[in-house]
Amino acid sequence: MSMPGGAAASADDEASTSLPPRPGKAGRVLLFFLYFFGVAFAVPMIVVAAVQAKYGLIDGPPSFPADTFGETVKKVAFYGIFVWAGLQFFIFGRVASWAAQVPAIPGVEPVAAEALMQRLLSINEQDVPYTIKHGNRPNEIVVDWRYADAKWLDLMRIHGMKKGYRLVLRFDEGARTVRAQDRYASFDWSAGRGPDLLSLNWNMSLGITFYEYRHERIFGLQFRDGKPTFDLSYAYTFDLNELKQPMIEIIRHSGWNFRPVITFFRPVGG
Repeated sequence: MSMPGGAAASADDEASTSLPPRPGKAGRVLLFFLYFFGVAFAVPMIVVAAVQAKYGLIDGPPSFPADTFGETVKKVAFYGIFVWAGLQFFIFGRVASWAAQVPAIPGVEPVAAEALMQRLLSINEQDVPYTIKHGNRPNEIVVDWRYADAKWLDLMRIHGMKKGYRLVLRFDEGARTVRAQDRYASFDWSAGRGPDLLSLNWNMSLGITFYEYRHERIFGLQFRDGKPTFDLSYAYTFDLNELKQPMIEIIRHSGWNFRPVITFFRPVGG
């Protein structure tokens, strides 16, 4: 990540790119999309197409001459679509969570939940643009960009950032698994002044972010050697892996699994 004033934190960038890759993630993501497009969508479309080709539109008028069996098949196909969609509501989140999960390092003895939480909270001692704090639950940690830090707050306001990101972690000691949920917010820069300048309206996302990367370059008037110059004023790279990956590695090396979820409701989120 580049820092205020245009100075690039090259050491941090090198560290973030040299982190170990998530084991097997690419293959699981590929299987997820094969399931999503090849099963969740393709199966009902093929069934409906086959039924309509033989018996007519499933939501159309009765066939003539009357075909009792054909009408029954059309009704089964019609209501079967809704049943299938309902099943996908429960299956989709669990499959997506499985695809994005990162397992613990094999052979590592799991630490206690409190010890792992303290390891993550210790990241606050480093010069990073995000903060880690306890959430509303005893087993919850919340990771935010440093919206309360004047340096980062002014930077976001000046360069017109529109969205914020929050990562909520919940620790399941029985399963030795950290479940993570992505949340996003829109910025309202007209909400007040000073520390209250930024108002955030948080919403839970309805998806799992496999990859996200955005790079912004902003030009503005600067002074160099006492002369005004139109030059690059700030380069900002938003890479969710830069925020997540160091924490994922701490979790993995502590003998715990990292599991992104759509919702913390276990029957749906996994």
